[in-house]
Amino acid sequence: MRYTLLLLFLVLVITGCESDRFDKDKRQIITKDAIRSKLPARARNFDITAFSEDTLPVWTDTLVKRPIRYTLQFIYTDSTGALQNRTGYAIFTPDGKSLIASQIDNSSPQNQSNQ
Repeated sequence: MRYTLLLLFLVLVITGCESDRFDKDKRQIITKDAIRSKLPARARNFDITAFSEDTLPVWTDTLVKRPIRYTLQFIYTDSTGALQNRTGYAIFTPDGKSLIASQIDNSSPQNQSNQ
């Protein structure tokens, strides 16, 4: 009985600890799902080409200080069969637990670097 309680305690301690890596992975999945849900209904072959995370020093909402921004570059095939190259953004609260906003920039990433 004593060993069972000790084993149960150890299992709870080991599995109860979440790492920062787990939170980052969870935010990446949420970002991917949020951006994918904004694609046209007939979009196919969604594939992520680049992913980055940064902290915004300034945000439009004065109640949220230094939110986390995920930038997702991706490609997909539209309903006409044309390959589309886009960038999506997701903004999270500073603790990273809640999604504030997400959007897709409809200009291609190559055009953005030329401006």
